[in-house]
Amino acid sequence: MFARILPIFSLLLLMNVPGLLLADLLPIQMDGDFSDWDNATVLASDPAGDGGSSGIDFLQVWVGNDQDYLYIRFDTTGEVQPDEGQSMRLYLDTDLNSSTGTYFNGIGAELVWYFGWRNGTFRAGSSTYDLIHSDIGLLMGPTVSNNQFEVAIRRDARPAAGVDLFSSGPVRFILQDASSSGDVFPNSGSVAYTFSSGSLAVPSLPMDRDMPEHLRLATYNIEGDGLFDGGTREDALERIFQAIDADVFIINEVWNSSATAVRSKVEQFLPSGAGQAWYAVKRDDGNVIVSRFPILQSWAVFPGHRITAALLDLGAESPSDLLVLANHWRCCSADDLRQDEADATIAFLRDARTDGGVINLPEGTPVLFGGDLNLVGWRQQLDTILTGDIQDEGQFGNDSAPDWDGSDFAQPMTRQPDFRASYTWRKDWSYYYPGLLDYILYTDSNLDLHNHFILETRTMTEASLAAAGLLETDTETASDHAPRVADFTLDNGLSPVPMVVSAGWARLLPNQPNPFNPSTAIRFELDRPAECTLAVFDLRGRQVRSFPVQNLPEGSHQVHWDGLSDEGRPVSSGVYRAAMVFRSAGKEIAGSQAMVLLK
Repeated sequence: MFARILPIFSLLLLMNVPGLLLADLLPIQMDGDFSDWDNATVLASDPAGDGGSSGIDFLQVWVGNDQDYLYIRFDTTGEVQPDEGQSMRLYLDTDLNSSTGTYFNGIGAELVWYFGWRNGTFRAGSSTYDLIHSDIGLLMGPTVSNNQFEVAIRRDARPAAGVDLFSSGPVRFILQDASSSGDVFPNSGSVAYTFSSGSLAVPSLPMDRDMPEHLRLATYNIEGDGLFDGGTREDALERIFQAIDADVFIINEVWNSSATAVRSKVEQFLPSGAGQAWYAVKRDDGNVIVSRFPILQSWAVFPGHRITAALLDLGAESPSDLLVLANHWRCCSADDLRQDEADATIAFLRDARTDGGVINLPEGTPVLFGGDLNLVGWRQQLDTILTGDIQDEGQFGNDSAPDWDGSDFAQPMTRQPDFRASYTWRKDWSYYYPGLLDYILYTDSNLDLHNHFILETRTMTEASLAAAGLLETDTETASDHAPRVADFTLDNGLSPVPMVVSAGWARLLPNQPNPFNPSTAIRFELDRPAECTLAVFDLRGRQVRSFPVQNLPEGSHQVHWDGLSDEGRPVSSGVYRAAMVFRSAGKEIAGSQAMVLLK
């Protein structure tokens, strides 16, 4: 029967008889963003205005799948918290038999999921099993309140021993708001869907920087001073820190340890090179900022709350310093306190861009914002930090867009290296769903985003784990959070295009060739004899190669760099700096230029 119907109908609302939808094989990323649904067709619509007093009125439903998951997207007229404070239910009939499962509106649902209660039931024969999200691999986004949602359920789920949730056939489902006079979608019957065959590859994200000179920020909630627990947990954290190898770490939940102790631990995990050091600051009860760059100043952004700001010195070659904000906002149902924390942070940034007050940043100073925001309630807190829309203007002053050009903070849509999901918190035995709690935001008027990822080892391939020196259990062993990582460059910073330095009697010319592999000629001109000093640095300021000081006559000169370090080892692809100092008759001229090594 289905073989005859399928070519004719692409969509049927079931009126107590089974029907099918031609399936959409979709690469859905579970992140609470819906742009990846653009190619999906609306499966069914429901009239507006038939919701109950709860304000939940179902409007449209989309469905798709890949080889691993069934995806359901739906929207509502009212703003809803996805994991509590509502009575939304999903009735999923996986055998198209109304006499099995939990009977509701003409279907027999093997699975009933109670979104607001964060649990469900599975009926197999005469037995009923209570479920939590990990029993069916359920994911839901966004983590904050919204008026549209996406849900994923694993196709290989076995809620009961030896019993599959899904057979190989089609499914049908109903959405219900179980509050008084609540909406049911569809109004009568149910909606049916058949899976597409085939599979979709998940392209692996590299964990290395695209270029060695990119500045890497990582934010990581280590769950209760986990850096100092020792044993297998500390071993897992060490592997994770080494795999990330960030320049700046925002570390949350350092309850009982000092900045000095954390700096020492990071030094143990990632030893500094010659002439390098780690720096650290702790201005609140739980956040530590650890940086390869010196910390010029730091501030407690909102005293009594876990928000710290630090100004980092990126070095003489950088056009500006960098402001980093470390955040660990209040947990769980404390929406009012989180809103105050969002308002206070925007007020701090407004003050930083305004003459006078607590902090005065030079115009255009880039800002990186990160940490565990605990955004599990109303999305206004997220909207405030993104846009500058302060809610309590009486206490915190006027609205103020967080970027220098009057625009919002930029928010990367980051996923895990081998999995299309963006959760950063996961406990499989918890009643709470995996959620996006940890954020990195940035001022894109002066920062360019490059590689970024969430390091969740449980969803990584064996090849990716081996390449990074990680174990599948590392994320779960180390913390209940996964670290979030992003690489940046200052878009008004140093260009890989060589710059000519001209200053009277000495001129540093463009190296040739550029880009180069394996060697390049560093060229310069002298109008009079001079002592010439040359060294090559990477963009972290580390000396890579030094050349003997030479006393040279006037004229044109060149020094060949063969792409080797002082130890004779080949250096990696990237941007390097040729730095020269010319001395003559008591006068000194210094200049530098960028060189690009491409292998």
